[in-house]
Amino acid sequence: MQVLVNRITNCNVYLNGVNLLGAAEECRVARVKAKMTPHKGLGMFGVAEFPAGLDMIEASIKWASFYLQVEVLMGSPFESLDMQVRGNIETYGPKGIVAQNPGVWLMTGAVKDMGTATFKQHENVDFTTSFTVYHAEQYINGDQTFLYDVLSNVFVVNGVDQLAQFRANLGG
Repeated sequence: MQVLVNRITNCNVYLNGVNLLGAAEECRVARVKAKMTPHKGLGMFGVAEFPAGLDMIEASIKWASFYLQVEVLMGSPFESLDMQVRGNIETYGPKGIVAQNPGVWLMTGAVKDMGTATFKQHENVDFTTSFTVYHAEQYINGDQTFLYDVLSNVFVVNGVDQLAQFRANLGG
């Protein structure tokens, strides 16, 4: 069996279609987190946890410095932003790199916290902006592997609609 290792060591960030090459130092994309609730009942020796929904999702960008174009793009917390993160997924095998594929993360959300600028002598200004995310998608090598839209009750993993029966049971 041949062992393959995937690595992503860089990415580019876009806000509302504007290329921010070099402006971001670090980016955290939105991922779902199950909201679990405990269940205990008579006759059960232990307690189990079961999903009761999905928790709020967030993304964040740590900026490499202050950029006026970023401040203008972010606008108000009452306006949604389109965010895109694009990375190069490198696959290595015993003889070196064997493939390079695109990884794309799309998110729509609003600024939650613009971030507080921290100034230190001889160091670049440091601040992170966090976003609340309403819609998130992930594409690996062109294939959608994840889609979540909290306002539409849509949650798809590898092409399987996880909430189809839930929506049907609610009459939607």
